[in-house]
Amino acid sequence: MSVMRNISFFLAAVLLSKAVGFVQSFAVAKFLGPADFGLWVTLLLLIAYAPILCLGTAETLLKQVPYFLGRNEPARVREIEGSVLGSVALGSLAMLGLAAVTPCVIRLMGWHVRSYLAVVVMVTFSVSCFTNYFYHRFSAHENFKMTGSMDVVRSGIAFFLVVGMSWLWGLPGVVAGFLGQEICMFFVTAWCNIRTHGKVRMNFHRKSILYAIRVGLPISLLWWILTLTASVDRVVLGSLLGVLAVGHYALGVQLSNVLFLVPTVVGRVLYPKVNKHFGEKADAESMRRVVLAPSLALGVLLSNLQIALLIGTPFLYNTLLPKYRPGLLAGQILILGSYFYCLFRNAANYLIAGNQERLFLKYVVSALVFNALMDVALVKAGCGIAGVACGTSLAGLCLTTLVWRKVLSGLGLGRRQQRTTLFGLCAPILVLLLLFGGIRLFHNASFLKFGLSRVLLGAGLFAALNGILWCFPIYRAEMLVWRETLFHKKQSLQTPAPSVDPVY
Repeated sequence: MSVMRNISFFLAAVLLSKAVGFVQSFAVAKFLGPADFGLWVTLLLLIAYAPILCLGTAETLLKQVPYFLGRNEPARVREIEGSVLGSVALGSLAMLGLAAVTPCVIRLMGWHVRSYLAVVVMVTFSVSCFTNYFYHRFSAHENFKMTGSMDVVRSGIAFFLVVGMSWLWGLPGVVAGFLGQEICMFFVTAWCNIRTHGKVRMNFHRKSILYAIRVGLPISLLWWILTLTASVDRVVLGSLLGVLAVGHYALGVQLSNVLFLVPTVVGRVLYPKVNKHFGEKADAESMRRVVLAPSLALGVLLSNLQIALLIGTPFLYNTLLPKYRPGLLAGQILILGSYFYCLFRNAANYLIAGNQERLFLKYVVSALVFNALMDVALVKAGCGIAGVACGTSLAGLCLTTLVWRKVLSGLGLGRRQQRTTLFGLCAPILVLLLLFGGIRLFHNASFLKFGLSRVLLGAGLFAALNGILWCFPIYRAEMLVWRETLFHKKQSLQTPAPSVDPVY
């Protein structure tokens, strides 16, 4: 299956699954209320941080399997798959051990948390270790048809169990439904994966597991710290303003997560491709086509999606979920700021595939420290949850700038080309910020209420944004390619990327 067909199929599957997940998130938010919803979002941080127990071996699967497939070494592929599965089993057992002592730890620390909720979430992670192994095995073999199908199945099961049980029993029902969803997905994913790609023998050979850890741990640390960077805002809010503020803020997080659909799809599809290119020792021009060109297209798509979300937020906050109204401004800021976190995904793939994890780690740690300091400072200054949203967005800008400058240098661009291309990558959000900020400055109520006039305003923003981007040569070249694709004109997949040294 070609790259474009992979992206198209996977994107369609993820959009369908996330559309269901979108409804699920807001149904759960409505059934729980801000306080319990904030606690549920906090419990989910356990799932976000816990993969570090597997010591990064899942990343080894995604990186090394495509690499050795590109080198035509099936024996090494089978060895890596077995050793990763063995390490996943050990990580799952470690989490079960932590779950067993969690009630005692909570009592000793004097935390006012229902310990059984944390225990059930930790058991859920133990099951998900195996589910994620088989899911990532599909991706490593570039079988995105099955990967997308698993996303759709997961969303259907989750909607039925998580939403249904939250309606019946509130927060305990959500946690129980979460566990039930993961157990069902384990059986479905394992059965489909083994039927498609054959059985895999669990390997506990010491040298093989250590090799998998050595390759994958630096990558996993990167994503783990990046997850911490993306969630430190909720940690700051919870410690300084309380769980209710987290609940108000978390709805904006859920909205901004909608934007991560497209970069997640593009990143998952292209990551094995980038690794295979490194295995084949591809030239710089070929690497640009799988790293830079998709990111330019992604920037335009993201900015258009942001307009749709910005226009819809007043209806969501004021009509559907009025209890979350204090978080409206923060939600809009998060929607705009999420552009930067979305944009660096493909650049990160390049650095990781090129074994530059340590440098990437320095960038991520710098962004984490900056994020925490900005969030605390803005809360102390009285900016509340809107200030935290600003701090998080600025941290994303810093991280994206650092990562892309290094990638553009690695792709063989000179300093002038790096500056102009980096400006081009950020041009869509800069234009949107100017348009959005100008409207808010002269008519503050424009994005606070919903109505026909706001829909017309959104249409005007669409036209203005894309009209301005058309004036940039680098985006005009991309838009011409999209037009040809939409009208089914013949377009070779090997067509070189547009020039990366435009005159702005």
